[in-house]
Amino acid sequence: MAPPVLAGTALDPVRRWLLTTDQRGLADVYDELRAAGPLVPTAWGSLLVTGRRDCARVLTDRTWLTIGARWRDRNCPGWRRSPSTVALCRSALQTDPPLHAHKRHLLTRVVAPRLLPHLDTVVARQVDAHLRALDDRLRREGTVDVVEAVCRPLPTAVLTELLDLPPVDLDWLRTAAHDYSRTAELVRTPTLVRRADAAAVALTDRLGALIDRRRRESPLPRWCEPAPQDALDVLLTLFGAGVVTTSALLGSVCLALVENPATAARIDGDPRLADRFVDEVLRWDPPARVVTRVAAAPAELAGTVLPAGRVVHVLLGAAHRDPEAFDDPHAFDPWRPSERTLAFGAGAHYCVGAAVGRAQAVALARGLARRLRGLRLAAPPRRRTGPNFADLDHLPVTAGLAAARTARPPRARTERHGT
Repeated sequence: MAPPVLAGTALDPVRRWLLTTDQRGLADVYDELRAAGPLVPTAWGSLLVTGRRDCARVLTDRTWLTIGARWRDRNCPGWRRSPSTVALCRSALQTDPPLHAHKRHLLTRVVAPRLLPHLDTVVARQVDAHLRALDDRLRREGTVDVVEAVCRPLPTAVLTELLDLPPVDLDWLRTAAHDYSRTAELVRTPTLVRRADAAAVALTDRLGALIDRRRRESPLPRWCEPAPQDALDVLLTLFGAGVVTTSALLGSVCLALVENPATAARIDGDPRLADRFVDEVLRWDPPARVVTRVAAAPAELAGTVLPAGRVVHVLLGAAHRDPEAFDDPHAFDPWRPSERTLAFGAGAHYCVGAAVGRAQAVALARGLARRLRGLRLAAPPRRRTGPNFADLDHLPVTAGLAAARTARPPRARTERHGT
């Protein structure tokens, strides 16, 4: 069968998808896209993939390649003048076999769960410190932006401690990592590209200096053992991809708890429920919403044979709202039966750092439910424009009337004393 033709009737939902960031607004958009078909044509010649089964197939079938250096050399003249795009295409995110195996191995030997026995300890300490600071600011100021106070700084602090980086300005590193990460956005304005390029250059210089310094010391941490360029690619990937996506997940966790106090109360009563809650947050509001792939050879998808070179955008958010995969998919239900989402990808490009990001989300959910009950929104939250990254940019919270709030000691301490 021939690929779908560009249908004018499909353009309106595509435009709405590009512009809509709110999860509730996206419900209607995803339904409209699904009604337009499993492969929805765009004005720029690619296809949107909406069903969970088809999305998973693209992510796991090695016929589908990344939009890496080889594709850009053929289709994007001058792309190598963008330092952020060049750095992205050196990472495991935008490489394919056989090079991808080497890039992934470098990351796996640094952040694989079996190599991070102190992950839970580091995460617990950092989450507790950030929530204590948030609690103090709420008492002093009354209203605090929890994105600025917790969700953005926490992943950078956790990652630098896990990696045992030399001293570095964490605020600068966090901001630079966020700016650099936007080079992976599907819709890139000239301003966004300039900021991403400047951040990539600055990160390359500063992280390169940290690598040089650390390589003169002993013993070497694992991330510093490979060649300097490989070590730099590891750090750029971990901070460029890991910080922004984890920050987005943490923001969604905070919003869901503030908007659902009964859920927070249940997690406070049984912290084990935080895992299921985080699963639903990942389904409802995935940190990244789009994965782009290109067919290396003719490929069948959704009953249609697509030619080599056809570009598709895997819509993770739409896949997670597929009624064939999830009952009542537009409802936020943290107690639904667990189903594996595609939030961390699938196949060869499954996120190496998923355990690190997930550990922070679970610990933050437990900590917020325990320490800071009574929080409420002080103003409507604000998101960045997507369509790939539409994370919360501003989430002002205030302590509710339930806040003669003295933080209770952690449950583990009570259990140790047998009370």
